[in-house]
Amino acid sequence: MAEVLTEIAAPVHGLLPLVREVVVGSWNAAIRQDAHGKEAGPVARLGDTADSLSHAAYLIRLARDHVGGTPREPAAPSLPPGPAQSPAARRR
Repeated sequence: MAEVLTEIAAPVHGLLPLVREVVVGSWNAAIRQDAHGKEAGPVARLGDTADSLSHAAYLIRLARDHVGGTPREPAAPSLPPGPAQSPAARRR
């Protein structure tokens, strides 16, 4: 069971982190489109989805560690700020 959970949530090559990478790329593209005055619609809300995928992968790794008897991981990572942050926010 631990091997299957590792395949799903491994930090670099696991299924969820790879899906998250695609979602973040789409989210970044949507933010850039929105910054140019185009309607990005639901794609712009993918940041929340990427954060949820990160959290799910973290919980799966905790379950894997529990099953495999390995030590627990540190706190789950949070989603980094998007590239379309306003210049005023970047200066803070």
